[in-house]
Amino acid sequence: MKSREQGGKKVRFAYDTEEQLIAVFNEKGEAYQFERDAKGNIIKEIGFDDMTRTYERSLAGLVQRVNRPGNRWTAYQHDHLGNVIRADYYDDTWETFSYDKNGLLLETANDHVTVKLERDVFGQVVKEWQNDHWIASSYDELGNRSQITSSLGANITVARNEMGNIMQMTASHSDQSQWTASMQYNELGQEIERILPGDVISKWQYDITGRPTHHRVRSQNRDTRRRVYHWDVNHRLHSMVNELTGVKVTYGYDEFSNLVWSNQGGQFDFLYRSVDDVGNLYETREKSDRVYGPGSRLLETKDAKFSYDEEGNLIEKVENNGDTWKYEYYGNGMMSKVIKPDKTEVTFKYDTLGRRIEKSSVEKTMRFVWDGNTILHEYDSQKESAEPDLVTWVFNDGFVPSAKITSEGHYSIISDYLGTPVEAYDEQGNKVWSAELDIYGRVKGYEGEKDFVPFRYQGQYSDEETGLYYNRFRYYSPEEGMYTQQDPIRLNSRVYNFYQYVSNSNNTVDPFGLDWNYRLIDSSGNAYYHGRASDNASMFDVGRRHAATKGADGYRFGAGDKLEVVTPKGTDYDTVRGIEERGIQQKNVLGRQSPNVRGNKIHGISEAKQSTIIGERRLNAADKLLNGRSVNKLPTLDELEFEKIKCT
Repeated sequence: MKSREQGGKKVRFAYDTEEQLIAVFNEKGEAYQFERDAKGNIIKEIGFDDMTRTYERSLAGLVQRVNRPGNRWTAYQHDHLGNVIRADYYDDTWETFSYDKNGLLLETANDHVTVKLERDVFGQVVKEWQNDHWIASSYDELGNRSQITSSLGANITVARNEMGNIMQMTASHSDQSQWTASMQYNELGQEIERILPGDVISKWQYDITGRPTHHRVRSQNRDTRRRVYHWDVNHRLHSMVNELTGVKVTYGYDEFSNLVWSNQGGQFDFLYRSVDDVGNLYETREKSDRVYGPGSRLLETKDAKFSYDEEGNLIEKVENNGDTWKYEYYGNGMMSKVIKPDKTEVTFKYDTLGRRIEKSSVEKTMRFVWDGNTILHEYDSQKESAEPDLVTWVFNDGFVPSAKITSEGHYSIISDYLGTPVEAYDEQGNKVWSAELDIYGRVKGYEGEKDFVPFRYQGQYSDEETGLYYNRFRYYSPEEGMYTQQDPIRLNSRVYNFYQYVSNSNNTVDPFGLDWNYRLIDSSGNAYYHGRASDNASMFDVGRRHAATKGADGYRFGAGDKLEVVTPKGTDYDTVRGIEERGIQQKNVLGRQSPNVRGNKIHGISEAKQSTIIGERRLNAADKLLNGRSVNKLPTLDELEFEKIKCT
């Protein structure tokens, strides 16, 4: 594919004589360029902002050293299987990794923490050590986690239905009373009811395509939350009505489905989130209130000016009143320190997996203990004992918090359809906290202590000390609506603005989410490819990716073809993986070495893994949803014709 165009916006691609990609030109004409060696390996890249990285490789093609902007570097060592076993950085920081015979991670360490993983015969983690703290997991016969315990006293149990959805969850700490939640689901596995302590009941209703239409929360036999959601024909949220107050929020989009404004009822009550050709945000309709430099670096707003280091990391924010914020980073790119306008510092420490294990300020030093990708415990380590202020967080299978357990009691957390926490209730059913976010993720209104529940969009943790949201590998600034650092995976994100959050915060979150399934249909109506995509990806994203894949039999997605969505966004991971594989099984795979691309080259779940607990669990989840149907017989929830993406 030489270019793609939509609505007059064009992205161009350049190739060498071997048809290898050597440049991407974004919508503004900025170039991201590659140089390759004789084997086709990338040895140099020059970013949209002219940042240059060079790669030194072994004879086997493994990257041994990355020479980064500003005389910075990263050096790698590998084992005989090609796994990275050590990374050294220019600032004398380091990371080490060790693996089992199957290539699964067993231990990893840096200056701050050593993480050790104990696994069962199926490779599932049964115990994780983070220095002196541990988290243990038990699994049921299908490989689902059934219990979580920790060295700090957590005890969380989970019971599931036949589809693997959580029916009941209990949590307690030491000898405290037990928190319990019970859930019910529809045939798509979407939650329709949750019963919580204090006679709190949360109920959801959905339309035929799986979109939420009503959310109602009752406590002590009275309504405490009632929201109605209206969607347009393009599956975008058109409006949200608070039936208890009568307040209606309406949303507007551009032709690319970017969320560009919200309005809460008044002629002058517009909040703009306008975007230019490459996704840079503006708070005015005219897009005149901000200045951006090359590579989408934000340089100036009406309130502040911004400076960056050689690698595009934000290092200074100077507000119009003279207040200055400074930011520093470790050699691996993680933020290490924020210096506030009053010259006090907030420092951070992480493990090698990007999980923040410490946040320290003048007032307190918070320590965090993780359960996989979510925080299990947090406490102030400056106090003699962790017990008095220990907080235990209870999450669903994903990144949505369900409860907060403290020495003062337990609290149930209610989230919206995106998984954003909106309310919390105590054991008696009293509402103790609520918060509403605007379209930038800023807290626009709250009751109770603002950070009683610090989680914002999925995966984000609000730091009151800095005004930023910790978002695993980067920090998000809700004031500006963008990240303080570039996306570390750069072009692999398939978004050519490396500071950008999601284009529509009404239906996507970042970085973690659930998935959805699709199939590709040819001009004769035959399904020839089955796939899955992240909730962060749109139909256009998937279509463009396949339209750029060319083989001996043509493009994978071309003239006359159609993409059909068959499961809604928010479908659980196991079901999506199983649906993909059941679809692939309806037609022979092409084979990994096949020159053709109009079909699946490999199985979604390998034949060897299909007989394992995990494989069987995923296929069983799919079979429950299919209920005797083939994947080709699933109804089409949405579709995209090739011609609509205007590929040339």
